[in-house]
Amino acid sequence: MFDAVGSPPPPAAPPARPTRAELLAAYDTAVPDLLAPRTTVLLCGINPSLESGATGFHFGTPSNRLWPVLHLAGFTPRRLHPSETAELTSRGISITNLVNRSTARADEISDDEVRAGVAPLTELVERISPRWVAFLGLAAYRVGFGRRRAQVGRQPETLGPAGVWLLPNPSGLNAHYQLPDLVRVYGELREAAYADQ
Repeated sequence: MFDAVGSPPPPAAPPARPTRAELLAAYDTAVPDLLAPRTTVLLCGINPSLESGATGFHFGTPSNRLWPVLHLAGFTPRRLHPSETAELTSRGISITNLVNRSTARADEISDDEVRAGVAPLTELVERISPRWVAFLGLAAYRVGFGRRRAQVGRQPETLGPAGVWLLPNPSGLNAHYQLPDLVRVYGELREAAYADQ
């Protein structure tokens, strides 16, 4: 749809942020996987935030650093709002989580829950056949796959038909990686994922 001068209309106003009561009510809520018609990169988070549980949008807090990082690393043409799911899926980006239970912090998820999430994730990967699975969080990947020394970057193993890439969690609570560092390592995945497209 275009306006009278032939430009695409501006994006719709983002939905209102959840209230504190709505956030608290979202504890343990599941968030459905966001799946592209054809997935190039499957982003796999640890688990949904309370804001994701309340809104149904992955990485649902608009200030989450994932959104500027995806833009600055070249995945998206502009910074997206979590509600702009069609923009992500049209670029071959899907999102899931190792544990589909909303919490205020990732440390509320047990190691057993993370390990139990590997089998359903593997089934999803077999079904949608992404080129890459990108895990957003070193600790969860290390626990889930028993690779205690895994480092950021391309991993030597595959998950079903997909290559595996390990990325830092974009949460602002992850002080080890500042925005330029996140953009650099996410950009390395983008270059590998879309090199021949």
